[in-house]
Amino acid sequence: MDTDGLPKEQLLVDRPTAMRMLGVRDPRTVNKLVRNGRITGFTACGRWYFNRASIEAFARGE
Repeated sequence: MDTDGLPKEQLLVDRPTAMRMLGVRDPRTVNKLVRNGRITGFTACGRWYFNRASIEAFARGE
């Protein structure tokens, strides 16, 4: 568990989940947000993963 009480596996989300959280339909939009430093993400084994907290903060306008 982390300091927010979430299990470690819930700290990261995959691209489809990130897209749903952000309300976007184009996967390139999420990648662009990472390139611009607006959200935190990385690739592992050919798949994108994103920091849940950074997505939630961006969605709130922070």
